[in-house]
Amino acid sequence: MQARLSTRRVQMAAWCIGRAQRALDMICEYAPQRQTFGAPLAQRQAIQWWVADAATRIHACRLMTYEAASRIDAGDEARTQVSMIKVFATEMAWDVIDHAMQTFGAMGMTKELPLQQMANETRLMRIYEGPSEVHRWVIARELLGLRR
Repeated sequence: MQARLSTRRVQMAAWCIGRAQRALDMICEYAPQRQTFGAPLAQRQAIQWWVADAATRIHACRLMTYEAASRIDAGDEARTQVSMIKVFATEMAWDVIDHAMQTFGAMGMTKELPLQQMANETRLMRIYEGPSEVHRWVIARELLGLRR
């Protein structure tokens, strides 16, 4: 059962990476075009930081996911790594999508763009297959030597 859950959680991480990458691509396409107060959004420090942080977190999540998948494929213990990516991927995707919605303003909240649906799906992923709080508990117990 644990092996099946691990595979499923790695799969969820991959979905989160894809959603976050799509949201980042949307920001990068829109921000240079959208003018506010006489300058493109892309020149605003907040947008630049959101883009930089998103790219960094997506890259880190990809590497974490590859490592966990490799461990699972090799038949090695990956429970802690899987819990780490479950928390990291879902929260990373939520933040990136939220920033994309903010970048698009009111349009980001409408069903005209995929962001609203991506946000709903990503928010649900933070709960099913174990909420973030449970996974943090698993990680901490392992690191503190409290695992049963």
